[in-house]
Amino acid sequence: MRREALKDMVSKETWQRCLSRLKKQETVEVLHKLFDYIVDILADRISQIKTADSRSISFFSEGREFLTINVTRKDLRIYIHPKAKAFFDPKVKFDVERFRFWDGSYHKASGKYRAMSVWISEKKDLPGVKKIIACIPKTKEA
Repeated sequence: MRREALKDMVSKETWQRCLSRLKKQETVEVLHKLFDYIVDILADRISQIKTADSRSISFFSEGREFLTINVTRKDLRIYIHPKAKAFFDPKVKFDVERFRFWDGSYHKASGKYRAMSVWISEKKDLPGVKKIIACIPKTKEA
């Protein structure tokens, strides 16, 4: 789907509500940059973007949620679901505020995890979360 069409799936009103929840201007900027990055690199994968009140932005591929950004008052929590088809090496440390692999997503054959949660709030966290998101296959066929 075209990037602009994807970006239009989140209304201006929804953006305003999300942004009003965040206490720090820096986190507002991080949310915009993160959203744009996700849409830019995963455009071929994303079929739909849904929002829930002012609390989350969820990305879907073929009807299945694979990535969610939760907006809290102090930070952004990114959930990469197993449906994202990503693999995360437990030995790799990501330069973000905090991250946690989902225990139930451990893939025995590869020794890697298929899902994780990430917390970010500052611009310095963006390279780390981009590295994490880059693990998600860019196309639906992957």
